[in-house]
Amino acid sequence: MAIGRITGQMLSANLARSGTDLAFETNLLALDVTNSRVGIGTASPATTLHISATDSLRLPSGTTGQRPGSPANGDVRYNTTLSTIEGYSNGAYANLASGASIKDADGDTKVQVEESSDEDIIRFDCAGSQIASITSSGLAFDTGKGITSNLTVTGNLTVNGTTTTIDSTTLTIEDPLIQLAKNNSGGDANTFDQGLFLNRGSLANVSFIWDESADEFAAAVTSGEDGTTAGNVTIDSYANLNANVVGGASFARAVTFNDASANDLDFRMESAAQTHAFFLDGSANAIGLHTSSPAYPLDGSGSTGAFRMPVGTTAQRPTGATGIIRFNSQTGQYEGCQDGSTFANFAIAGSAPTFTKETATGDGSSTAFSGFFGSAPENVNNVFVYIDNVFQEPTENYTVSGTTLTFTSAPHSAARIFAITGADNTALATGGVARSETSSVNFTSSATTIMSFNGASYRSAELYIQLTDAANTEYAAMKGVVVHNGTTAFITVSSITNTGSSDLAAITAEYDSGTVNVQAVSTGGVTAAKVQYSLAAV
Repeated sequence: MAIGRITGQMLSANLARSGTDLAFETNLLALDVTNSRVGIGTASPATTLHISATDSLRLPSGTTGQRPGSPANGDVRYNTTLSTIEGYSNGAYANLASGASIKDADGDTKVQVEESSDEDIIRFDCAGSQIASITSSGLAFDTGKGITSNLTVTGNLTVNGTTTTIDSTTLTIEDPLIQLAKNNSGGDANTFDQGLFLNRGSLANVSFIWDESADEFAAAVTSGEDGTTAGNVTIDSYANLNANVVGGASFARAVTFNDASANDLDFRMESAAQTHAFFLDGSANAIGLHTSSPAYPLDGSGSTGAFRMPVGTTAQRPTGATGIIRFNSQTGQYEGCQDGSTFANFAIAGSAPTFTKETATGDGSSTAFSGFFGSAPENVNNVFVYIDNVFQEPTENYTVSGTTLTFTSAPHSAARIFAITGADNTALATGGVARSETSSVNFTSSATTIMSFNGASYRSAELYIQLTDAANTEYAAMKGVVVHNGTTAFITVSSITNTGSSDLAAITAEYDSGTVNVQAVSTGGVTAAKVQYSLAAV
């Protein structure tokens, strides 16, 4: 019998049935009266309680203190205090998530975690007896059944496919790859059978000879086993080198060359095309880069390249120290520290300061004109002050404090006061306009960069471009203005003047990964370009 939805009151007569199956909502709940079984989600229960579903069974849940008062073997619940599923068996609750042991069918081989209450020991039993245990101190084997304090290997030891042989004095791995030998007679640095040997017996041998009398490594031999062989490296305190290294060497620890300045020794490093890529001249107390005769503590005169200074933003400046130099990528300026704490920008060769005129009118009574200067001059002598076109003498006729101009006596009413500022180069130091000139660049029919600038530091540039076609004795001059928006560069070329009948080149601009490139394409043969330019900071 199946019961659908019943409206109104359900009578006992509807449920009091004998010998007849009963189902609610087809298989939501099914009573198999014949077999005394209950099904949930199935109309054909196969066991006393059969649940057919894909989600889960939710157990009773509560704290340790809420355990039922009269538990029975087989009770299962979720303990919210211990955050685990537990079951009642033989008079106590047990954690079903881990249990107390894992054992075989007859129980004589097992792993158990609680032989006695809260002992915190994992025990390993085989065939009825314990062979090992793990405590907070580590792994321990029972006497005679494993490692106690020493590992004893009889014959060869194979680790990950590598064969190792051991006898009373020598450990050999993949003979002759690695050999650790002990000289029982107690040798010194001249006895070459005690130490660590790599690839022993071949020309590529590297040996670390142990001097037992001095209790230190005495030598590392790069060929043969003779301390006088070419390539010998003497080590007098395990990691201090005191001789020339011939051949390749790799060190994974701190290395000191010529320890305690005991000898006048040179040190040289080669690159693929430079025999003195790095050269330490022991007698000159100098380091040469691409030169074998350094004349200064650091000498790069052997190279036609350049030194690259450390580069970083203002926020990345190191702690100030007298004499340090760096390039500020934020301001686009070279800067240095001359007082031990303050960084100052270096003026660029060819740069020109920006002069500014400041004006005011006298009222016959005021001597101080606050805010007269747009920015504070470096010094009273670095501004030129005039009253009615008459030059005023610094200090005697006026003083400067910040942006305030103060006269020793009040200018008359309607007096025309003006000053010229910029002689202290303040404008340049704070990102003003700089003027420079490029070297001559040849170009043909391919777009060639004739001038470029850092887009992160400068927003725009004013150009004066001179072109030379020497083969045809033709010349041209023009002006250009370049500006960028951080992704694209724009250029306008004007005032083009040619000695011939046509333009010598087409001028364009591009923005490439932070750099603005001004490029030229020749309309004829080989043409040379020289550019004078001014840059305006971002």
